[in-house]
Amino acid sequence: MNILILTWFFAPANTIGAVRLGATAAGLREHGHDVRVIAARSGRYQETLPLPVPAESVHYTGWWDVNAARDSFAIALRRLRRGTSRPPAAAVDAALPKATGGPTAQASPGLARRFGARLSGLYVNLTNWPDWQIGWLPHVVREARTLIRDWRPDVVFASGPPFTTLLAGYVLCRRSGLPLVVEFRDRWSDDPYYPPPPWRHRIDAWGERRIVALAKGLVTVSEPWEEAFQAKYGKPTVTIYNGYDNDFEPTPATSGANDVNFLKIRYLGHIYPGRRDPSTLFAAMKLLDDAPVKVRAEFYGTDAGQVWPLAEGHGVRHLVDVFPRVPYEQSVALQRQADALLLMQWNDPKEQGNVPGKFFEYLGARRPIVGLGYDEGVPARLIRERGAGVYTNDPNDLAATLAMWLETKHRQGHLPWLDAAACAGFSRGEQISRLNYFLESLVVTGG
Repeated sequence: MNILILTWFFAPANTIGAVRLGATAAGLREHGHDVRVIAARSGRYQETLPLPVPAESVHYTGWWDVNAARDSFAIALRRLRRGTSRPPAAAVDAALPKATGGPTAQASPGLARRFGARLSGLYVNLTNWPDWQIGWLPHVVREARTLIRDWRPDVVFASGPPFTTLLAGYVLCRRSGLPLVVEFRDRWSDDPYYPPPPWRHRIDAWGERRIVALAKGLVTVSEPWEEAFQAKYGKPTVTIYNGYDNDFEPTPATSGANDVNFLKIRYLGHIYPGRRDPSTLFAAMKLLDDAPVKVRAEFYGTDAGQVWPLAEGHGVRHLVDVFPRVPYEQSVALQRQADALLLMQWNDPKEQGNVPGKFFEYLGARRPIVGLGYDEGVPARLIRERGAGVYTNDPNDLAATLAMWLETKHRQGHLPWLDAAACAGFSRGEQISRLNYFLESLVVTGG
């Protein structure tokens, strides 16, 4: 088959979305398909991810930032009000009026900020539909139309977020008659993390319905979401996990961190304040203050301002380190070299079907996982079923498990690798085989 993939994220951008879509493109090529990719040249991410397919098969396009004019106008207006020629970063911080005494003067800055925030929010909800990448839409559609003049795909595979990608697939396929398959790597109209105003939610739901109505099938990233999409739209739907690279053969000599004085638990990625919280780990670390081997927590690519205050509050700041974001290949190596890996979920039933891509990387690294958050979600179930670590929100329970790991490290110098059964069935190759079968059943056999 000829397969056209539309995606905002693609190598060399160092993002988990680019990793997944790169593996998808490369894996489908290995199944004998002619795969072309149209992606955004965003310039917003570290460009350290190796290109997984021949460069000539990837078409990068520009895009228009729909928020640039708003941001420039706001900065200029604030400069004008202050009568300053400071650089933008300083102007944004200093432009609002400062209180000089008296109730009116003290209320003014807060009033101005609230008004500015509401105005900005209204602008975003009116213009950033379906998301702030909407300025990419004409570029990707134009590039796709040019491409299909001489090379006609058998299916268009549009992956979101951003959901502008799904809109692009809809526009292209509605006019060309090409079959469309859409991938929801995250929820759109039902996203509980950043719920929009009710009127905007109705628009999102309408857009999602229109796009899905045209699609021949849906792809998503967990069984609960698969069931929800199938029940909602009645379309053929399949779960394709992010998976992990099956190119790692662990040996006892490389098991865990080398420093026998510390049990190193690593987390790689962002934290969502109020929703993914390491406090349970920090509390457990404090309970183990007297252990001969200390638990040390290391965060990579995480905002230190979201980590250190929590660590200080639990009295373990001296046992917590925060490092900058690292390239993908180094990230994988750091996971394999850790004693254990930290996974955080939102402790809410709305997190039921959310399975972060890093979860499968952790399984592939074969290191024990410390899971925190919603106790009945997919990661919690898999960690328990496969003996892949511990999942709890109780500091005492976690401290008990960590104490056993500390004793093992103190006695043996390392923690053993997870059994191969812990990650069985989750390699990227196995996931792409499922996707290949799904696409062929839809397009070749009319599924």
